[in-house]
Amino acid sequence: MEWSQTYPGCTSMVPAARAFVRGMLGDSPRRHDAELVTAELVANSLRHTPSGDGGEVTVTVAVAPGHARIAVRDSGDGTRWQPLSGLPVDEDDHGRGLFIVFAHADKVGHDADADGQTMWAELTWSEQ
Repeated sequence: MEWSQTYPGCTSMVPAARAFVRGMLGDSPRRHDAELVTAELVANSLRHTPSGDGGEVTVTVAVAPGHARIAVRDSGDGTRWQPLSGLPVDEDDHGRGLFIVFAHADKVGHDADADGQTMWAELTWSEQ
């Protein structure tokens, strides 16, 4: 199953996006990881793209047994995004958000097209 929710581009929407994902994952053992990943992806979209300047972000959650995919779409052009090249150091002004995403997700990706970009993360767990 898949659900999407669109939020105004302001930081006060980050908790709402977290709550949306929490509700969609129910009692999944990776629910807390999913919430953290969502918060970081949404915050990055709002901080680093035009979505945070009067735009909007769309959070999509796809859930299947033992699997969840969280995608955050924004109005960025995707040209400035770079995968992590290493661990952030104390002197770095940024980079910790994506480090958190990579540390808590099993797979992370980025897609861009003429209408914007999508950063996504997948989480897996064993079903019992």
